[in-house]
Amino acid sequence: MEMPQRVSIRYKDASYNTSEIRLKTLRLAFQLWEEETKPRKTELYEFITSCLKQIDRQDRFMISLLFVELADTIRDSALERGMKEVLIKTSFREFACALADFEEKSK
Repeated sequence: MEMPQRVSIRYKDASYNTSEIRLKTLRLAFQLWEEETKPRKTELYEFITSCLKQIDRQDRFMISLLFVELADTIRDSALERGMKEVLIKTSFREFACALADFEEKSK
């Protein structure tokens, strides 16, 4: 499955296309490590929630692809194993919280 290329969002007064969403997601995931893996409401959480609000329902599957891509990128990085595990767990928790909160609000 490929990410839809027509997707674009606005976040903090900037526009992002699919490639930029991908890069921003990755950058924010790595930033979580620097922020000492604070739980919830990080900028990654805010960014994913913002994406979900703006992306058409049929294109929301791209968020799942970001999960997979993010995990692959972290796994293939030069970070030590323990750090990779913490980063992946924390990133996925942020994704899961954002998705769950979004679904809850949309009911």
